[in-house]
Amino acid sequence: MRHPLVAALLAAAALAATGCDQLGQALGTDVDRYTTACAVLVDGSGSGQEDAAHGFAAEEKLNVALPEFLRDLECRTLAFAPITRASAGSTCQQETLDLDPDARSTDDRDQLREVWRSVALDQARELLSCARNRQPGSDVLGALDRVGQAAPDGAEAFHILVVSDFMQADGSFQLHADQVQTPESRAGALDTLEAQGRLPRLPETTTVYPAGYGMRFSDDPAAYEGFDAFWSELLEERVKIDVSFDYRQ
Repeated sequence: MRHPLVAALLAAAALAATGCDQLGQALGTDVDRYTTACAVLVDGSGSGQEDAAHGFAAEEKLNVALPEFLRDLECRTLAFAPITRASAGSTCQQETLDLDPDARSTDDRDQLREVWRSVALDQARELLSCARNRQPGSDVLGALDRVGQAAPDGAEAFHILVVSDFMQADGSFQLHADQVQTPESRAGALDTLEAQGRLPRLPETTTVYPAGYGMRFSDDPAAYEGFDAFWSELLEERVKIDVSFDYRQ
């Protein structure tokens, strides 16, 4: 069933169409279609609340970063995953969206894509609300592993926007700045996570785009340095994926 916004757009497009073949080719399906696979993760932990001390305002960051991310990367599909205390088993979910779906040749494809991006933002907000109300926590690793199920086959790129401060906190591992300040302590923590099978399974064609990353340490450069080194070593060296701060904010 079509989203109401999409139905309204298609009805308006049908009324405005001239029926001329040239216009149909210019506006409709005879255009390059998007192909990029994307995903968004939303952090339902307390630090994502707007009034939280040392918080990162998760919904505000989502509202700004997600539309830009979807446009810039020309995302065709968008998968969703919640960040909760136990992300892998969370009952919060949204179905993967096609953001550049088949349509009539008289539909304005750019406008249609924009409507589906609005739908995507609405669904990401709903997922964030669910994550905040069911087992709030910050299992970033579990969410990354969960969304890996939506990664494309083969060597195709996979882009993941992660709206989180990356303060990993679940039932078995809680990230503290003092435990990752030295290379030795970071290696020990990473070895333990790897032995427990906690490192996310993602293809090497994945790029993670954090929004809200490390904001708890905005006034503590020394603590941030260890935190940043931990995640860099985990994602880039152990999991072997790329990290981009284009949507950091």
